[in-house]
Amino acid sequence: MSNFSTLFEPNNTILTFLMIKTFFFIEVIGALALLRIFVAKGPSRLAALATVVIAFIGIAAKYVPPIAGISGTEVGRMASLILNQGVFNAGSGMALPVLVSLLFALSYRLQGRKWWRLDHLHLLCALGFFGLWVYTLI
Repeated sequence: MSNFSTLFEPNNTILTFLMIKTFFFIEVIGALALLRIFVAKGPSRLAALATVVIAFIGIAAKYVPPIAGISGTEVGRMASLILNQGVFNAGSGMALPVLVSLLFALSYRLQGRKWWRLDHLHLLCALGFFGLWVYTLI
């Protein structure tokens, strides 16, 4: 009977991954990109601006429909599609975090970058987040 009782207990790693994916990753990378907008110049600033815009769209798609009470409307369905786009699995919701992270990584490679510690913070966040993602797939 012990196998049946553990069947409905969620794995802590999966819960941690879902919490970080839902509430932290896009917001943190968007904040790092916002800092890069203020300190960088040229193409690096433009890549950081694109990161902030995509992160803002994702954050708005996540929080605005429930707060405004439009979850069941066409706008709510479009927001749900934005949030639930998958990379390898349809509906996994990983397309937005991957896109935001790649755009911010692009700002590291372009001319005009400053504050290299932002890139180190991004690398730590990305390694932790994507490591958890791979671990949940195994």
